[in-house]
Amino acid sequence: MAHQLSLFVENKPGKLDRILDIFMDMGMDVKALTIASSDKFGIIKLLVDKPFKAREMLKQSGFTVALTEVVVVEISSIPAGLKDITEFFLSRDINIDNAFGFSFGKDGRALVIIESEAIPEIKDLLVENNFRVLSDEQIYAL
Repeated sequence: MAHQLSLFVENKPGKLDRILDIFMDMGMDVKALTIASSDKFGIIKLLVDKPFKAREMLKQSGFTVALTEVVVVEISSIPAGLKDITEFFLSRDINIDNAFGFSFGKDGRALVIIESEAIPEIKDLLVENNFRVLSDEQIYAL
């Protein structure tokens, strides 16, 4: 199962820089990042190569941080591969709470990071139906 860090931060200059300093001091690699913000606050979501250690270091540094399980699925492309997942979820009445994705490699492969209330069940269903679900270790190897 893959793990995602979510940080609740004040929306002002320097917050992401401070987080990255902590990761660099730890020799940590960031594999994916997304930022969603409103007027005064934001949520930074990250996939990192040492999620449990990162959570503890960020907490010690005063950040409000959560570690959640997510499903990371490798697909052939966006939108075709993503459509396969959405149709699969729709046929089983599964809701996607949050998601982000990115393509990598010259062949158009992509990763989709999915948040949902039913992560363990979703992971099992995807694997049983021949979707490639990545573990933390497989993500770090990219």
